[in-house]
Amino acid sequence: MAWPKPELWYDVLGGENRQHNARLRQDQKLLEMRAATNVIPDPSGELVTRPGFSHVRATAITNTPAITWMSHLKDLADEFILGNSVTGGLNRDSANPPGAITGGAAFTTGQNVLLRSDIFNDLLIIVSNARNLPQTINSSVTRADLGGTPARGLDVKAFARRVCMFSPSDGTTTYRSIMSFNSANDDQATWTTPYTVNMLNFGRIGTDVNLLGGEHFQDHLMAFTEDAAFPVFATPNATLPLAFQTYAFKEEGGGPPNIQAVVPANDRLYWISRNYDVKEMLPNFQVRSIGWPVQPFLRGLSDSRRIYTIGGWEPQYRLVLWAVSDGSDTTNQDVLAYHVDTGIFTFHTLSINAFALRRVSGELRLIGGHYNGLFSNMFDTSTTGDLQTAASAIDADIQTARIHLGMPGVVKKCPYVAVEFDPIGSEVVTVQHQLDDTTTWTNFAESTLAMSGTDRRTKFFTIPAPFTEIGLRFRDANSGERFRVTRIGFPKPLAIYTSRD
Repeated sequence: MAWPKPELWYDVLGGENRQHNARLRQDQKLLEMRAATNVIPDPSGELVTRPGFSHVRATAITNTPAITWMSHLKDLADEFILGNSVTGGLNRDSANPPGAITGGAAFTTGQNVLLRSDIFNDLLIIVSNARNLPQTINSSVTRADLGGTPARGLDVKAFARRVCMFSPSDGTTTYRSIMSFNSANDDQATWTTPYTVNMLNFGRIGTDVNLLGGEHFQDHLMAFTEDAAFPVFATPNATLPLAFQTYAFKEEGGGPPNIQAVVPANDRLYWISRNYDVKEMLPNFQVRSIGWPVQPFLRGLSDSRRIYTIGGWEPQYRLVLWAVSDGSDTTNQDVLAYHVDTGIFTFHTLSINAFALRRVSGELRLIGGHYNGLFSNMFDTSTTGDLQTAASAIDADIQTARIHLGMPGVVKKCPYVAVEFDPIGSEVVTVQHQLDDTTTWTNFAESTLAMSGTDRRTKFFTIPAPFTEIGLRFRDANSGERFRVTRIGFPKPLAIYTSRD
């Protein structure tokens, strides 16, 4: 007897939801995943193996440092500058390997001494989370200390013709609630005592307000504390040229763990919050929580390393990315990705200590800095790239929710599941199942599926026994291969009965 045709199709495959399985959505408009690792969403709702990465330079920087920061000089010069954890210095990507830039005072060494920068008055101004003496790079790629006696902030932003330093130190005392700024327009070297006049205080002196840094947003500079975000604006008052409004957002622990976790993208601001959530600030300054599906993962992150979260924006695939440390990791070994168009989350095994955008031949590329003196073109045309090794295979793994076919609590007998693939090239996908509360994955009889070409094709996999719920897994860990799943279908069950029958 011929098998019946598929009648129930799950056409849109969503991202990973780590909440309890019973809460995962599983209807024909969206099927959420228990795991979506090393895959990204296509616009039409398909999940496809993420592109790989290629190292920008084949040879690691001398002493194989962790990359602590990166920045392109933009219209100042076609130069890409990198932070060096071993020397506390800066390297210039103009040779293989990138050479050191001499001059100025070194930053504190270490992989966790993360840098921040902004361009002001034809200078790239750089600070560190160790509150070192700020450094500058000019269009000739000459390095020097920032002039005058500047505040030593852990973040720097250019705003309203001033240089703004967040949570600064004067070399002796740290003022965690203050944003200080230089005392004259367009002059980065004019600094007076920055803690009495040329400053904004976001909390009373001696309070526990901890100012983390700022990001440009709309026509404001958004200042972040651990619990709130304040819009800073320019005033016509020469004595106090900057002021701030009451907080646009306030929630206990709702701020980011560090300013590197805040990502400006898609005319919004995104950040992982200290209270195990992901926040999105809309153009009208309203903030909404979007991290519910991944809260179990966020709660499991290394508490001591939350302050080293690194955020970035992948413009081609429209992904907000965060490199984080899971469990006992001592470096960032995982990347959480949020697709701004579909609102789904995916996870990636990538080891990143810095993100930056770089324009190359008119193309805006995301660059990832690793812990081994190398930095990479992320999500490019490569078919390999895992952790920080460009030649390693990408282990793409998709695990569906436990699907009940719209009949929870009912034992069903289905002869098969149909899976439609859209081959990218030559690929071998392993297909497995879990029936009901089985904790191990079992291969289908037709488990290993070899495909080639580009035409979509539907494959049928025999379900070996009746089930109440069925989980499906698709995996390809072969070097140089990528795969795409477009939809999953089931026929009408041949027999159904409740577990009481």
